[in-house]
Amino acid sequence: MRTLLRTICMVLFLITVVLCSTPVTGKNPQRLQVIAVEGQFLDSAGRPVEEYDYLEPVRNYQLTPEAKVQLSTLDGKNTYEAVGPGVVFLDPSGLVLFNGTALKPKNQESLLQDVSADKTPSYELAGIALRKLQVVPDEEKRSSIHEVDGYAYLGEDTTLRQARTEAISIAKRQALEMARVLIESNSMVKDGKLQYDFIKSGAQGYVTVLEQKDHGFEGNRYHVWIRAEVKYDLKSSEKQDEAAQTLSPEAPLTVKVWTPEKQYRKGQKVVVHIVGNRDFYARIMNVDAEGNITQLLPNDYRSTLRFAGGRLYKVPGEGDHFAIKVMDNFGEEKIVVYASEVPLGQVETKPAGAGLRGYGGTRDQLARDTRAIKVVQKAGSPDSGAGFYEATWKFTTSQ
Repeated sequence: MRTLLRTICMVLFLITVVLCSTPVTGKNPQRLQVIAVEGQFLDSAGRPVEEYDYLEPVRNYQLTPEAKVQLSTLDGKNTYEAVGPGVVFLDPSGLVLFNGTALKPKNQESLLQDVSADKTPSYELAGIALRKLQVVPDEEKRSSIHEVDGYAYLGEDTTLRQARTEAISIAKRQALEMARVLIESNSMVKDGKLQYDFIKSGAQGYVTVLEQKDHGFEGNRYHVWIRAEVKYDLKSSEKQDEAAQTLSPEAPLTVKVWTPEKQYRKGQKVVVHIVGNRDFYARIMNVDAEGNITQLLPNDYRSTLRFAGGRLYKVPGEGDHFAIKVMDNFGEEKIVVYASEVPLGQVETKPAGAGLRGYGGTRDQLARDTRAIKVVQKAGSPDSGAGFYEATWKFTTSQ
């Protein structure tokens, strides 16, 4: 009997320990994101909490004397501010406590201004102070890539070389026409009118042959296959917000890339943001002041290749094992995004530490290899093509 009582008491004791050691998370625990911090803001382990970090519910965070922190809910609607010293605690019921007193939330202006996309939920852009940031790339290249067969008939006075040249010219002209059809099919139309003027040229100089295969004569025709890139520019056809227009899912493929600042000093961390107007495949590269090229995404820990349209992505982000920190090689740095509607071409990279990948070739070779995409023929159409977009965002680093 005594043995049974001891057993029951031990079980009750263990249950009590488990219940006491398990945090009460409540029905609707919320997470907050740090959008600004001055001074020391520490987690329960004494580690610094920095901008863009997330706070977990039912945990204490220490704010040192005279330190300031600004937090945002993930839906982007409310912000909280606190000045140290004190302890920030996220109550499981949804309250944000500072030294035991609930902080009053402040309504936040829309964070979608200047970086908005149709059907983009506001919480996807929560915590990013974009209201004063014009997200305009420093360099932008728009194009479409097509696979085309060109045929040239052999006349009595036509040489082999002339037939081959003519077949290539015919394939280029077909690529131009395919590009026109693809661009206009992806463009915004309002009241039956295109919202963009597409600045392109019939000149073959706007068509770059990325890959070519000569099949020679087939009967009395010379056959050439090419993978061609057709470059073009967009210009708003009316006085309107072109940045918002191009982020519509009905517009040609557009991927915005930016950093919160354009100038960084030694020791600061850089966070890259990416958002596209439609689903896309991408490769994100960093070119430092010395010309070294590092692939930030995909990496060994986050193998993301496909991105959802209208969703904000950050690098480093969840799953990454690195930070982009300004070191000693000061100067101009570039973040380059290569994006396509279909999977990108393979690029040879080598481990560069922390899961990152280094690229040993030139930027021209990188751009060419990335464009070696496999174009898929559109259903119900004899044409094949895919939108391609390259954007460069520059920032400077200094002592």
